Amino acid sequence: MGNTLSVEQATQTLFERLSEAAGWKLLKSQRCLKKQVGELVFEIDFYTSKWNSSNEYVGVNAGFSVWNKSYDKKLSVNSVILSTMLTPRDEYWFDITTQEKLDNVYNELNEMINQTAVSLADAFEKDRESAVKRLVDEHFFDYNVYIDYAAQVLGKKAVMQIVQQIYDSLTDKVRQQIPEYLSGAKNAQWMLNRSNLRYIIDNKLVDMQM
Repeated sequence: MGNTLSVEQATQTLFERLSEAAGWKLLKSQRCLKKQVGELVFEIDFYTSKWNSSNEYVGVNAGFSVWNKSYDKKLSVNSVILSTMLTPRDEYWFDITTQEKLDNVYNELNEMINQTAVSLADAFEKDRESAVKRLVDEHFFDYNVYIDYAAQVLGKKAVMQIVQQIYDSLTDKVRQQIPEYLSGAKNAQWMLNRSNLRYIIDNKLVDMQM
């Protein structure tokens, strides 16, 4: 293959270059980049393929999330306010097996991080309300935004259009689960953990005709 890299060499080189470009702290033991803005932690987590083998194949991808330290002391379902994966368009893993491939992936992934994580962190540093409004208006579904945080910052009235979109998109099966939830059922994932639908129902944000 020529100019192939070990798993450690390829991954550490990529992570260090991305850290330097973003200006975010690299936590090598956790394989992530972090930046804190107020109570929010902006985090890029790197993942590696189980098929990785030095000098044969090295695959990586990343996930971008933002979590609220006032909700929990770590990234969890209780603290996350948005998350999205950073992967190639037509594949699951970025191939960084050779120096040439690593350089190409660095360029692609760095651009993705700049357009998502870095851009958003900068926006929050400048004006939190405007940044949250941008999330609601432009990235709510592709960033998997949690509506409770948006409502906390902007007020419930500001998220009602999204609330209605979420409710209107529910399947018949999920709609049938709502009366069960209101009666105390906890037999679906959205009922058990923090979720947008649970927040909507708990706060009576829609007129449910059942």
